[in-house]
Amino acid sequence: MSVQQWVQVCDQQQLLANAGVTALIGEQQVAVFYVPANDQVFAVDNLDPVTGAQVMARGLIGSQGEQMYVASPLLKQRYCLHTGQGLDDDAQRLNNWPVRLNDGMVEVALEAASA
Repeated sequence: MSVQQWVQVCDQQQLLANAGVTALIGEQQVAVFYVPANDQVFAVDNLDPVTGAQVMARGLIGSQGEQMYVASPLLKQRYCLHTGQGLDDDAQRLNNWPVRLNDGMVEVALEAASA
């Protein structure tokens, strides 16, 4: 059985509107994006699954209808910010994590084994 463990990664004011920042959680690089229009934050892998480069936080935010995505800054593949699923190639995806704003802090949920 596992439980979510929320980890504080930064102050909300350190986030850039409609852009990403990289957070190091343990040994995992996570790209955190802030969309002020609907006051949402997203957390996905910083690792581009196509090139293997840690660059997703530099990606461009966009939307297709209601679906928010990040486009890789290298080859422009798009990934859904809600699920991490590749929009241009179903075989590609980014890991994604629950993320929240809590009293001005950005927190990402990690899974931890319960005792």
